[in-house]
Amino acid sequence: TELALGWGVALGSPFMFETSLSSEYRSDIYGERGILLGAVHGIVESLYRRYQRQGMSPEEAFIQSSESITGNIVKIISTKGIKAVYDGLEGDDKEIFEQAYSASYLPSKEILQEIYDEVSSGNEIRTVIMHGKRISKFPVGKIDGTDTWQVGEKVRAERDEDNIPLNPFTAGVYVATMMAQIDVLLEAG
Repeated sequence: TELALGWGVALGSPFMFETSLSSEYRSDIYGERGILLGAVHGIVESLYRRYQRQGMSPEEAFIQSSESITGNIVKIISTKGIKAVYDGLEGDDKEIFEQAYSASYLPSKEILQEIYDEVSSGNEIRTVIMHGKRISKFPVGKIDGTDTWQVGEKVRAERDEDNIPLNPFTAGVYVATMMAQIDVLLEAG
């Protein structure tokens, strides 16, 4: 323990906490399957399609979904905290955020709880191992083959960092999913 604390201090770690390999495995894999990778991919894909059904061009739908999340939303969260996303909205945008948050929180929490249970029980890693045995017969598709990411390649090539919007609906869905993931972790201890 003292050796680990020494390394933490030497590296300038802003904080340290006691953990175990088992806890790290569960939180790491769960985080990747949740808001860090899996959930954000699902959010972007679903919002991209939703916005197109509402009449947006594919490019605008990508900007309002993926660019909004990876631009302003995560920047605000990483520098000012989750609540700052909501606090920075005004008028109708707050109401849109609230509606999206309310509609997204419980479904997100249910899915994230299932992910946590699968990771915690060891089922998730077993399915990865089993898939590894079938991968030559059933290869994993490339994410960049979807329409969303093909359009995204064009959008990112023309990105203007100063004009990435913060879509309140996108923010509500994303923040609800983040909060659901946090709540699942808090409830699990």
